[in-house]
Amino acid sequence: MTVIDEAVRSILAANTEVSALVGTRIYPAVLPLDCALPALSYSKISNAYKQIAGVPRFQISCWTEDYLQCQTLKQAVETALDGYSGTVSGIEIIRIIPLSAPDFYESETGVYHIPYDFKIIYRKS
Repeated sequence: MTVIDEAVRSILAANTEVSALVGTRIYPAVLPLDCALPALSYSKISNAYKQIAGVPRFQISCWTEDYLQCQTLKQAVETALDGYSGTVSGIEIIRIIPLSAPDFYESETGVYHIPYDFKIIYRKS
């Protein structure tokens, strides 16, 4: 895991709204098989190559068994990340910008999923 991944997780975990909904269930890439819901997963879906400033796109996925709870979790993630700036895990985050958040329902599993994309502008040390 790279430092920017750790910084994104730290921002989410430190947010009281997010942690009230998911506790520590914030995972890189995929959820564990027996993961209790609600939970979050995060992954870097694009990354600029060898630049002074990084501008990757991250996807933060909200997972719940209830539609309204999924919307509430999405809103908590947005509140935690939208416009965020500061230094986290030694990385200077200049700004986090929300991009898109379509709703999905997994009919075989009964799980609601909102994959929320963010652009993260940060300076590499």
